[in-house]
This record gives sequence, C-alpha cells and structure tokens, in this order.
Amino acid sequence: MGDYQMWLQFADGRAGIVDLSDDLWGDDLEPLRDPGTFAELALDESLATLSWERGGIDISPSYLYSKLESVQ
Repeated sequence: MGDYQMWLQFADGRAGIVDLSDDLWGDDLEPLRDPGTFAELALDESLATLSWERGGIDISPSYLYSKLESVQ
C-alpha cells in the first residue's frame, strides 16, 4: 500500500487501509521505521493480529481496528 500502510479486513467484514506512519515511535517500534522491515509483517494466528518476527513486535488488533480508514 505504501510506507507504513496496509489493507486489512476484519472478521466482521470491515475493511480498509491502516496507516501506522504516525505510530512508529519509541524504542520498541524503532525497527519498523525501516520500510524493508515493516514490509515483513505477517499474520500471527495465535495472537490474531499482525506481527513482525524481527524485534518480536506485534500490534493489538483493537488498535489496528481503531486506525482503519474505510475505503469507499
């Protein structure tokens, strides 16, 4: 989708773009500021959210849902 953006669809059918460009601050999320590392996101089914193996980072699904920008 672009730097720090992804398209997501949730189980309730709501779908759209999540832009995390304003959220990648602090020591914990620093690895994700590298676009190459950010692009390594994966679905972690055990946590039911997105995660990044490098850095052991995951983001709360409820936070991702709150950031969803609906696509018309």
